Amino acid sequence: MVSKTKLSVVCLALANALVYAFNALFYCFLPLYFNDRFSPVEAGIVLSVGPAVSIVAPLFWGMLADRAKYKNTVLICTVLLSSVFFFSMKFDVGFFAMCVLVGVTMLFMSPFAGLIDTITLEYTTDHAIPYGPIRVLGTLGFGIISLVSGMFSGRDIDIIFYIFVGMALVCALVLLGCPRVEGHAHTDGKKTRERVSLKPLLRAHRLWIIVGFMLLCQFAYSYYCNFYPSYLRDVLLLPEWIWGLNVLILVLGEIPFFFLYNRLFAKLGIRPLLFASVIGSAARYLLLGLCEGVTALIINNLLTGFLVTVVTYCGAMYITAYIAPELQATGQNLMYCIGQGIARVFGGVLGGVIESRLGTTGGMYLFGGLLAIAAVIGVILILRDKSPEWRQCG
Repeated sequence: MVSKTKLSVVCLALANALVYAFNALFYCFLPLYFNDRFSPVEAGIVLSVGPAVSIVAPLFWGMLADRAKYKNTVLICTVLLSSVFFFSMKFDVGFFAMCVLVGVTMLFMSPFAGLIDTITLEYTTDHAIPYGPIRVLGTLGFGIISLVSGMFSGRDIDIIFYIFVGMALVCALVLLGCPRVEGHAHTDGKKTRERVSLKPLLRAHRLWIIVGFMLLCQFAYSYYCNFYPSYLRDVLLLPEWIWGLNVLILVLGEIPFFFLYNRLFAKLGIRPLLFASVIGSAARYLLLGLCEGVTALIINNLLTGFLVTVVTYCGAMYITAYIAPELQATGQNLMYCIGQGIARVFGGVLGGVIESRLGTTGGMYLFGGLLAIAAVIGVILILRDKSPEWRQCG
């Protein structure tokens, strides 16, 4: 008979798979759905609503999770409420109504990654359970649901709305079976400002160095995702399936990192991994500017998922290790607000300016240079910081 502890860990792994799989439906299939129903300008505006909401919404949910009795409860509520508004997009509503529905849906979806990471990291750290094999199911869930949904949505794209609702119901049940992780700022109705003050989080300047790296890396990655597909098709004259293969490689690139997760952070620490990721990303974008063939492109992108993921989880590990427990959900979601939400908006708005002025190749060289400069500045800042906290980070 499977013990209760093992069953709860299995549920936690399945929850990671399901929570990250929702992103595949939102980011991979909604653009196709909107392009069929609106003009290109209108579709672009609708798609920009989600990233705009994701800049601020996760912070609210993170603070709420820290104050809740259990963080799991907040995640369950957001999963179920998001499914209601996501399904509402199925109906023939107008442009402005669709903007509202997308905004409200992302209001509830935006804290998914931050909350499930907080719950999983805290539980695995406290119980000495390897985090990587659990989190890797999130990557596999994203890839599998993309494949399965793509097989069905080719006939009728409306099927994605039913898949989302079905997944939400299953996910809520799975989350009920997960180990409960308390909100450490929960006070049973008693107000204690000292316990919920954001000042310690805002003063954690070492965390903000990491978030700054994450913002730049995700900005470059967002620009790449927005404009490189057209470059492959229109400039390099490669078939469209090459980009699909590229996306698959991006996802697969994350898997080795998560299997090595605990050993990498235990043996190397945060600092070496952070700089390896930033320097590797700089080299990657410089090489992308030179790539003109499929083989070179595939070899270059084998490291992409690994590099993008490393910088994100350096921040997640720092928060788990050095931020007070009552602020960890808030910290994780604030990191995602800035490091991913703002980065995606930059990738669309500023990315369009970069694309029009420099072209895709010039954009690759620009980001390669910016990341190289950021790595040098980061090294100087950290070497000047003699705090034992950085030494403990590796």
